[in-house]
Amino acid sequence: MGQTEKDGKNNKVKILIAVLLLVTAVAIGVTVWALFFRSTTPVLSPDYAPVEEEVNAETIEAETEEKMEADEGGGAVSMSYQKTVTISLADQTASLMFQNPSKSVNDMVLQLIIVGADGTETVIAQSGTLHPGKQVEKLELIDGAATLSAGTYSGKFNVLYYDPDTGERAIVNGSIEGIEITVTE
Repeated sequence: MGQTEKDGKNNKVKILIAVLLLVTAVAIGVTVWALFFRSTTPVLSPDYAPVEEEVNAETIEAETEEKMEADEGGGAVSMSYQKTVTISLADQTASLMFQNPSKSVNDMVLQLIIVGADGTETVIAQSGTLHPGKQVEKLELIDGAATLSAGTYSGKFNVLYYDPDTGERAIVNGSIEGIEITVTE
């Protein structure tokens, strides 16, 4: 074997080592970004109800309704809501009225969604668990979920139902279309 062949093999090995080091550096960079710099948002539409109860939930006053009838393994829900929502960009909150009356037999999680002109949907707020007999009038916006400016938007509520004993998500969930969302500075 001549000197030229050895030099050629050495160059190939050096190039291979350099490529492998470059790939390793890129993989480490992506891992560091994913762990420390990527914005994370809550899991939307979870299979199990969030452990934490909605922090802004309040007891519905003067309510003495009896539970609805539900078949074994089934559920029954009732809800009261208003179709107008006001978002304060200064406070990063959504003001709304949504109730899970005490006659319901399921827990709920409420999602507030902006519906774009092209039909795209962006969840901008999500409640914790709303037990029967609870209402929510304010939700915190999800950080970085959407860039909003003052104006009026079309939206909807997604209502996810959960078994209060097991926390498992029910098969049937609801969607309330035609929510008017007004954004203020």
